[in-house]
Amino acid sequence: MGNELYDRLIETDVLVVGGAGAAATAAVAAARGGAKVTMACKGELGRSGNTIMAGAGISMDGVSAKQYGEENADTSKTKDSMFEEIVKESYYLSEQDMVQQYVDHCGRAVHEIVEWGRKANQIFYYTGEEYVTSGKALGMACKQGVKETPGIDVLNDVMIQDVLTVDGKVAGAMGIDVYTGEIIAIRCKAVILSTGGYQPFSFKCTVSDMTGDGMAMAYRAGAELADMEFLLLAPGILISPRVHRGSIFAGFLFLVWSGDEVWPEVHNSKGEKVEAKIPDKLLKIARAGEAVKLIYTYYWGREIAGGKGSPDNGLFINISKMAREDFDKGAANFHLLMKTWYGKEWHYQGGDFTDLKAMMEQGRSWELGISNEYAMGGVVVDAEMRTKVPGLFAAGEVTSGVFGANRVADATTEMVVQGFKAGESAADYVKGAGEQKWDDGVAAIGERILESFNRNKGIAPIKVFRAIEKAADKGFGFVRNERGLAATLREIERIRDEDVPRMKVSSRSRAYNYEWIEALQVENLITCVEAGVRAALMRKESRGFHIRSDYPKVDHDNWLVKIVASRKNGSMQLSTRKPRVTRMALPAGTVENIMQYIMDTED
Repeated sequence: MGNELYDRLIETDVLVVGGAGAAATAAVAAARGGAKVTMACKGELGRSGNTIMAGAGISMDGVSAKQYGEENADTSKTKDSMFEEIVKESYYLSEQDMVQQYVDHCGRAVHEIVEWGRKANQIFYYTGEEYVTSGKALGMACKQGVKETPGIDVLNDVMIQDVLTVDGKVAGAMGIDVYTGEIIAIRCKAVILSTGGYQPFSFKCTVSDMTGDGMAMAYRAGAELADMEFLLLAPGILISPRVHRGSIFAGFLFLVWSGDEVWPEVHNSKGEKVEAKIPDKLLKIARAGEAVKLIYTYYWGREIAGGKGSPDNGLFINISKMAREDFDKGAANFHLLMKTWYGKEWHYQGGDFTDLKAMMEQGRSWELGISNEYAMGGVVVDAEMRTKVPGLFAAGEVTSGVFGANRVADATTEMVVQGFKAGESAADYVKGAGEQKWDDGVAAIGERILESFNRNKGIAPIKVFRAIEKAADKGFGFVRNERGLAATLREIERIRDEDVPRMKVSSRSRAYNYEWIEALQVENLITCVEAGVRAALMRKESRGFHIRSDYPKVDHDNWLVKIVASRKNGSMQLSTRKPRVTRMALPAGTVENIMQYIMDTED
């Protein structure tokens, strides 16, 4: 390396880490605030991260939508009603100041994204409640916003691995150019992390590299993590045919095709209709909104955990058994949407699903499972998007705060609202930040980035990655208990202490060395999984997407708290605190289970 520490040095005011919605809006806001901005995208701007995988809806309150010219907006959806819904459906774990930020600024933020999208010739269709579009369209909207904003330099295919702090304040960051293998040092006064969530399981419905990079970076830099036990799960993800494994196509079709009243039949491996086991009140709630994910995860998960799933932990859906009138109506709705977005029926996000159509016409079922879609937990920030580390900010899914134990509102709205705020806050911060010492700590980070090249013997990173997934699958999934969580934690600790320090790469070339990238991702993922499993083991109740068979009650008296992970003396420590309250008092007492909580909340 040129100076034995790094190959390339870049100087800027604000470094934005990420390539999707939160990153783009943060970069635009920081540049508008007068800062020199550099974006480091793990992939390509507008085509990386989970945004491109979204369904996708992005929403504001109905009153704001009306003000922005949407004549058919539902004005009964006010800021106050949105606030109340988010707090209640978070099982009261929301940071209420951040929910207030979400509802206060969603109108302006979403309107700007929609305008960018339309300038980029993307389709945003307003339904009366939200804008419906594709993940690709959202990505192109983000790219348009950055393109038309001066003062932003974009580094595509650059993976940032660590934030550099000096005297407890941000001084820069270091990472790698994926294609050249160069180690890049970026000297800056502020860093905004907008890298998305973490997803630890082997069955995935999103991009494969959601490894909690920003969360782990923040943790190593001295920031805190919270709510890491809460992972939003999505039922209706294709298991087979193998070519479609992990696709959200079936779940998306399930919702669009069915409407509010008539849904396709779902059966377990014994041929029993699963919906017959769900109370009518819960079925009605599920068909009316976002609670569908938690309700179906709860009941599908019980069938699978009880031994009534397929050998691959799935259930079966058969659309062909719907009444002909309902079938034809659903088909018309679905085909219109697919043609609008992709120009063809039975095509979705670049995939051809006509084989599923043939299976349906033959009366054959599709096999569906439950997969991790989103992480409610993440970096602890305040309503200015500041972490406890001066100069370190975060926005979007990488943060904790808005959704608590259960996300019901749009994460796409969260990312753009928080992105704009993080950029504004970072631009203000750098105006008063003096020059930081630079070289202190650079060598240590550089050496750690290259560790896997310096071992002649060891274990392949992909084997360590798969071991983490296997451990998470066994005890950290959709139904948890003391025994399973304790076993998972023991295995995660073993992997952390024995396997991670032995990772080696087989090729000594640094140019597009995916083994090297995977080794760096493993170090991030295992930090997040350890925090999540430790918190899940500590939380002796059920709440939102934390479902414990041995502690089924929602226990407000003892566990209406956020579990916070921090690094002290090189090890992970957990603590608890109440969520920040501004308007809605926290409830007391216990509720029989999370489904009863949902029904009580609707009364």
